[in-house]
Amino acid sequence: MMEYEKLLFEDTKRKETQKALTEIKLGLFEQKEEEKFDFSTYTKMTYGKKYKGLYDLYQNNETFQLVMVCPLIENNKNDYNERKDLEPYGYDCLYLEYLDQEAYALVLEAAIHERSFWINFFYYFAVVLYILGTTLALGASIYYIIQDSFLNSILICGGLWGGIIVSTILFPILLMKYRKFKAN
Repeated sequence: MMEYEKLLFEDTKRKETQKALTEIKLGLFEQKEEEKFDFSTYTKMTYGKKYKGLYDLYQNNETFQLVMVCPLIENNKNDYNERKDLEPYGYDCLYLEYLDQEAYALVLEAAIHERSFWINFFYYFAVVLYILGTTLALGASIYYIIQDSFLNSILICGGLWGGIIVSTILFPILLMKYRKFKAN
């Protein structure tokens, strides 16, 4: 392979590994225990660490289906006592759903919107906290101005007003990000 081909292959491995990990998180796989696994029809695609320290990623050369494979060896748990000389008695395989780029993008988008409850919750929680903080700072300032002097109200409520000013600056950015998320 030429140098640029090696770089492209490494980038493909990185993308396929990320895709496989996302599919596993979303539950788009079928787990089977196989007695034999034909490695000659697969290309090893593991990039970086193995999944859970045990599973290597392989891609079928003909169908391009991704499979996570873990050799099952008696008493091996990927620790310092692991014996390299033992042959596996089977293979734990996670057969991932084959998704083209368009289908994968749609699945990712659906998964993000499935989890949007927490995004909505934290957005509204931030709005409520902003309003409560502003009200508290305003009320405390008025109270200390009436009870004490203006200088003491600034000293006592200065931290509250500093937080309100920072929140006011960050709030439009949060609002734009939230609207962009909702639009997608």
